[in-house]
Amino acid sequence: MSEKLHHELNLVFDHNLNRINEWLDTPIPRLNGECPRSWLEADFKQEELFQVLQEMKSGDFT
Repeated sequence: MSEKLHHELNLVFDHNLNRINEWLDTPIPRLNGECPRSWLEADFKQEELFQVLQEMKSGDFT
């Protein structure tokens, strides 16, 4: 996992490892119904996860 994504996860979920893991293991419609954890392998997918977290912070769920 990139440092950038790791940092953003901690910001969004207030360093709560249980909440981070729950989110990583929950299917997300924006990710074609896949769990974020399955997107951690590829850099371009990690960038998409970062964007999802940014949208969560701003309240943009379009």
